Amino acid sequence: MDDRRPAIYQANPLIEARKPMNALEMRLFMLALQDVNPHLSANDKYYDKFFKETHILPGELKKIMGNGAYIPLLDEACDRLTSRNVCIREGEDKFVYYPIFSFIQYEKGDGLRIQFNNKMRELILDIFESGYPYTKISMKQIFYLGSAYAMRLLEIMLQYQGMKRNNIITRTIQLEELRFMLNVEEDKYPRINDFKRFVLDIATNEINANTQYSIRYEAEKSGRKIVAFSFYMDCSNLVSNEEIVEEDIKLEMPPAKKKRYGLSKHAINTLTTICGSNEEFELRMEYALQLAETRKPENLQGFLYNAIKDNYRQQDLDAKAAIEREMQAIEENKEWEQVAAKMFAGEIGIDEERPEIPFDLNNPMELAIVKLIKKALQDRMMDFTTRSRLEDHNMSVSRFIELYGNTIA
Repeated sequence: MDDRRPAIYQANPLIEARKPMNALEMRLFMLALQDVNPHLSANDKYYDKFFKETHILPGELKKIMGNGAYIPLLDEACDRLTSRNVCIREGEDKFVYYPIFSFIQYEKGDGLRIQFNNKMRELILDIFESGYPYTKISMKQIFYLGSAYAMRLLEIMLQYQGMKRNNIITRTIQLEELRFMLNVEEDKYPRINDFKRFVLDIATNEINANTQYSIRYEAEKSGRKIVAFSFYMDCSNLVSNEEIVEEDIKLEMPPAKKKRYGLSKHAINTLTTICGSNEEFELRMEYALQLAETRKPENLQGFLYNAIKDNYRQQDLDAKAAIEREMQAIEENKEWEQVAAKMFAGEIGIDEERPEIPFDLNNPMELAIVKLIKKALQDRMMDFTTRSRLEDHNMSVSRFIELYGNTIA
């Protein structure tokens, strides 16, 4: 580890690419980057002509993986990495997928050997030849982060380090572009509040807690809709480049835990490996202890082990978020009902001598009409179909909402 470079270099298109990797995979990716001596300028005399094989010794692997029974996790990570591609957008109508690694091998007693795919040359090796601008990142700052979101956000911000003013890096990123770069699909955290809580807040909190940078963000709106986020990263506390060069990265050792609450050292190591970082282990342990206070399980050790392994903390956070989404949907549903009933009160002429004719929801055509009427009312519209159908059924808007507002999706 000591003979590796203290900084990593990536062409800027790779910084802005979609990297579908978790935190462990990102660490292995960055360790391989450390072994690359890229061609950066015409003045470079010594640089790599081809990708070398990165060799991570068993002792280093144990430190990266948190000791314990790490082989199954490493096997899964390597299996995923062999099929991982980074996606680079080139304008609106073109995107390119680059396979990351060509070779990954683990052998007991020898460790891990990995090698980049030659398709990655222009992004991390032949940077001068490619003509791309590039970004330099200190491994000391990024390697200890516990989530891929934090790692990626720091990379994205450091791409603009040459444009900082008063030691502040400022960058505004459109929401769609930010989701792409952080590998957050549209159907994952579709609500902005969830996206902020489970992606941006986690990333910024980790950067603030584990690096010399201080970062915050603000939402940018177009009307009432959030369309982008502006990030502000303070570099005032960053040590000098000379100090960074002198300090190579030292891999994190599993934390010494004086209070094991009956869990064996082997169990602690296994759980730390599952969690992916010491910080994540501590978060899950703290939450498990809080749950144990209220639930009072007969087998405390078994409860703690399962709570940490199965991540009860995240399960409860996800459940809470789902409840909040449901409650918000209910409130939004109530809102449109109240607005529509008020807006269109008296719009439909009711014949007191005619009976009200309910819609036959067993009839596909009638059911479709009910859905169309409801959609129009939700959009605060009284179109021809809505008016004529309600008049045909001798039904007021408020009566329609009473009968079908909560029963038809």
